[in-house]
Amino acid sequence: MNAFATGVGSSEAAAVFATGQLWFKVPGSIRILLKGRPSRYVGGKDLVLKLISDIGVDGATYKTLEFGGTGVSSLTVSDRLSVSNMAIEAGGKAGIFPCDAATVAYMKTVRKDGFNATAPDDGASYERTLEYDLSSLESMVALPHLPSNGKAARDVKVQIDQAYLGSCTNGRIEDLRLAAEIMRGRKVHRDVRMVVVPASVKVFEQAMEEGLLTEFSKAGAFVSGPTCGACLGGHMGILASGERCVSSTNRNFIGRMGHRDSEVYLAGPAVVAASAVTGRITDPRDLEAVQ
Repeated sequence: MNAFATGVGSSEAAAVFATGQLWFKVPGSIRILLKGRPSRYVGGKDLVLKLISDIGVDGATYKTLEFGGTGVSSLTVSDRLSVSNMAIEAGGKAGIFPCDAATVAYMKTVRKDGFNATAPDDGASYERTLEYDLSSLESMVALPHLPSNGKAARDVKVQIDQAYLGSCTNGRIEDLRLAAEIMRGRKVHRDVRMVVVPASVKVFEQAMEEGLLTEFSKAGAFVSGPTCGACLGGHMGILASGERCVSSTNRNFIGRMGHRDSEVYLAGPAVVAASAVTGRITDPRDLEAVQ
């Protein structure tokens, strides 16, 4: 949200509770310039999976990924949050987007007082610059067991046992709307269980008001209350040995969502929904073509 944000581990959490302080180095910056506009069903998750597949899980270790360029305006705030969230999966310390009209409009819905926008210094230097044309992006999937194992969804031929839609990465209302649109009038494949987990109480209530939870229920999906759930091996969709799950979560490490012999395939909400219907990892455009 145009701010420096990063995760902390259990030892860091204990330190900040005890002292009220944390210690950081000032990270170097990698510039990610975006242009173009993504096609239908392609979003922030696809961008970040492509980025991580290009630079690796250590490609931005202790760096800030700073996004910019004309393409930023074509990404929703939800898309930007997904990208910033998963900047960490490239080793990054943070992912930051510029403040624009979309940022201001969103902030007005969550803050009553004002806020200060941040921007790069004039003549700022970067360790390197990467460029992406959003119009050329495809729906992506990251194969086990690293977020960097990215491939185009249409090139992945894998049967699944579970489709998991939710988490801090892709459990926002925009994600649920997109998945419900794809599933409307369709059914979850008979060999698949689909679990839908809204990211917060606010998202859950809004999805309920909009009838999205009813759409998922009609399709044969299970809907949970807001929680981290199976994303970190908690509950609601824990995988058994040998099971495969296409998931909108942020990590697919060994044993991340259950048994160490299970497999997690990371994808955006559109791919998760389309795959739930077909029983295999599916590019949503292919599902649309066979209507």
